[in-house]
Amino acid sequence: MIVYLTFSRYLELGGELKEPEFIRAELMARIKIDSITFNRLQSLPSDDPVWEKVEYLVFELIHREYLGKLNGKDTTSESNNGRSVTWESREGKADDLIKMYLPMFFSQGGITAVKVLRV
Repeated sequence: MIVYLTFSRYLELGGELKEPEFIRAELMARIKIDSITFNRLQSLPSDDPVWEKVEYLVFELIHREYLGKLNGKDTTSESNNGRSVTWESREGKADDLIKMYLPMFFSQGGITAVKVLRV
């Protein structure tokens, strides 16, 4: 089993979770990345430079809580004594972040401009 971000590296990057919480969060991030990339990272050699981007990606997914809170109690709004607060939705943000960090795994689509050769 490949771990995309080690706990020691997570701490170096400024992570604040304790190790048990980190292990759960790293697994959630890994599952999401593998789902979006169709497990294509698994075929990369361990010395591929993409792995450095993957470390930062996992850190950001955990730090920004784009995969939800570990306690399973994600709040989109709350009210207290007449004061109401609505939180911004994280829906799709994990996917967008993964595509930003790892664009080589996604087809770009669209029109490609090329020179026309004479026939």
